[in-house]
Amino acid sequence: MFNISILTIGDEILIGQTLNTNSSWLSAELSKIGANILTQSTISDNKVQIINEINRLFEISDMIVVTGGLGPTHDDITKITLCEYFDDHLVLNEVILKHLESFYIQRGRTLLESIALQAQLPSKCEIMFNSVGTAQGMLFEKEGKFLISMPGVPSEMKAITKESLLLFVKSKMVELKSKVKVHKTLFTIGVGESILALKIGDQNKFLDNNSSLAYLPSYRGVKLRISVVASSFEKGNKIISKIENVIMQKVGEYVVSNELENIMELISLKLIEKSRTISVAESCTGGLLGGALTELAGSSAYFNGGDQVYSNNDKINRLGIKTETLIDFGAVSKETAIEMSENVRVLHNSYYGLSITGIAGPDGGSIEKPVGTVWIGIATPNSSKAICYNFGKNRTVNRELSVGYALSMILNDLNSM
Repeated sequence: MFNISILTIGDEILIGQTLNTNSSWLSAELSKIGANILTQSTISDNKVQIINEINRLFEISDMIVVTGGLGPTHDDITKITLCEYFDDHLVLNEVILKHLESFYIQRGRTLLESIALQAQLPSKCEIMFNSVGTAQGMLFEKEGKFLISMPGVPSEMKAITKESLLLFVKSKMVELKSKVKVHKTLFTIGVGESILALKIGDQNKFLDNNSSLAYLPSYRGVKLRISVVASSFEKGNKIISKIENVIMQKVGEYVVSNELENIMELISLKLIEKSRTISVAESCTGGLLGGALTELAGSSAYFNGGDQVYSNNDKINRLGIKTETLIDFGAVSKETAIEMSENVRVLHNSYYGLSITGIAGPDGGSIEKPVGTVWIGIATPNSSKAICYNFGKNRTVNRELSVGYALSMILNDLNSM
C-alpha cells in the first residue's frame, strides 16, 4: 500500500484556538483514492520539532503531507526549515511573482513586500500551484519518498489537493503498483453498538487478514465501516460486497443506507422525493431538532418551522396544549408528546409534526419519571403516536440522543411508505 502520514504545523492548533479540520478532510480525500493513512500528528512552529517529526514519519511513510506554516509572517518557518532539511535554498520564481502581482491587482490592492517574498521558493522542489491564494504548495523527494507542503488555510489547501496532490498520489500508486485500501460504510439507526456486535457475532468467520469491520457510534446512529486491502478497487469492492451481504443478513433491519453516511442527507432526500413537509415542537431539546433538520442547504423545501415550548405556559399559549392534559398526565408524557406533535403539524400546515418533551437533567426527575425520561411524538394527517425512552443522567447526551431518535422515527416512517 501507499502509506501517507499527515503532519499539521501550528501553535494555534495545539492550544485549541483553531480546529484541525484539514487533517480529517485530507484523510477522507486520500482514502477515497485507496491510499493508506498511517497517522496524523500536530506540532508547533519550531524548527527542531519539525525536523524530528519529518524524520520519524519518513521511517514509516511513503509520503508526508504537511499543512501550515507557509504564511508571510515571522512565525511561519516551514519553508525555511524544509530548505534546511532538504539541503536547499530559496530562489525567486518569476512565474509565481507575476501571479502574485496579478492576484493583488485584480483585488485592487498593492502587493506588499512581505507577500512578494512568497515567490521565493526552494530551488529543488516542484511547485504545486495555489490558484486561490499566495502560498504555493511544494513537492520534495528524498530517497524515493515524498513530502508535500501546503498552506494551512483550508480553501487553499483544498484547491492544491484537488488540482495537484490527488493526481500525483494516484500516479505514484499506479507506478508502484500499490495495493489499495477500499472502504464502505453502512449506516444503522435505532440500535446500539453492543446489540449490533452481538447480532453480527464472530467477525473472523467472514473477515480475513486483509479486511476489517469497525463500529463507529454516534448520537444519530452507528456506522459499520468495512475496509479491505486489495490489488485494485474492482477486486476490493467485490470482497466488500460479500462482507456486506453477510452483515445485511445479520442486521439488515437496522441499516438505513449504504451510500450516505449523514442521516440528514437521507432524510432530506426522502422528504423532497415524497413531497413531505415537517414542523417540530421542542421542550427539553430547545431547538436542537430544528437545527438538525435545517443543517443542510435546501431544507426550506421540507422544513416549515418549529416552536420551542420549554414552559407549560408556552405549551398552552403557543401550541394550544390542553391545560387538563398537563394537569392529568404532566408535561413529560405520552399524551402531551402526541398533542404537541399534532398541534405543531396543524399550526405550520405540515405533513409531519414531530415533538420532544423530557427531563434532560441533571435535576427535575422523580421515581416515576427519572432524569433521562423522554417522550418523542410523531403525527401525520392519518395517525399519531409517541415512544418513551430513558437515556440516563447526562444532560448533553440526553438532548443529543433525543434528536437522534426523533430523526430515526421520521426516517422509519418515510421508509414505510
